[in-house]
Amino acid sequence: MYVSLRTAMLAAVALASAHALGQGPISPLYLEAGGTMWVVQGTTASSSNNVSSNEYNLAVDGDIRTTQYRGSGDGYQYGLNGVATGTSYGGTWLGFFDGTTDGSSNYTLDYDTGNVWAFDRNWQNGSNLFQLSGGSGGYLGITYDDAGGLWVSQWDGTNIQHYSMNGTLLGQFSTGINDMTCLALDPANGTLWFGSQTVEGTFWNYSTSGTLLGSESYSNLVGVNALGGEFNVTAAPEPASMAALVGGIALLVRRRRR
Repeated sequence: MYVSLRTAMLAAVALASAHALGQGPISPLYLEAGGTMWVVQGTTASSSNNVSSNEYNLAVDGDIRTTQYRGSGDGYQYGLNGVATGTSYGGTWLGFFDGTTDGSSNYTLDYDTGNVWAFDRNWQNGSNLFQLSGGSGGYLGITYDDAGGLWVSQWDGTNIQHYSMNGTLLGQFSTGINDMTCLALDPANGTLWFGSQTVEGTFWNYSTSGTLLGSESYSNLVGVNALGGEFNVTAAPEPASMAALVGGIALLVRRRRR
């Protein structure tokens, strides 16, 4: 029986994703907890100190760029190792607790009003893009999807919503989880991760269609208020992982052709 290469590739990706379920994020997930930066990957979590105690909002694209919240001071640039570079970003911040980037612009949302904002990569030249459905605050998490649009999560509710870049609501689903934080989309498999202030230290994994894929808990993150979180948007599969994936595809194709 013949199976096309594209079908085999999709099957191999699905198998790889299924293998990762319940083992934490595939890519490094960078978290900001107002004074401490964390990196979560697989079943481990490690930390480093921030310059300021009020940094939550962040965007990650080859480096980490933060802001503080509600006008409380400068944001800062860090390497992916968590070490500050000495570059800072001044501005007048609103209720910004979680951010994201498409590699050209940074995005965040104002918890107090539900307004989505765009900035340049240095968190300058901000402009209000649109207001979330309902015309009020209570949203905290945001992440960019290179397949199109922005995902946001409710703090005062249990919904994750998908918006176009002009503010059209494209879809939503309920997680049943309150006080969601640090919404992020793993570029390795296109799935969503988030935490909750109600159950600090646990992170949930959902498909963009709303299917619960698994969760992971970290004992050293219990009691850590990780409001901001994001993956590196330029991240690519590691060579070993890519080789294993290609090998799996080739084996699957050979078996199907027999």
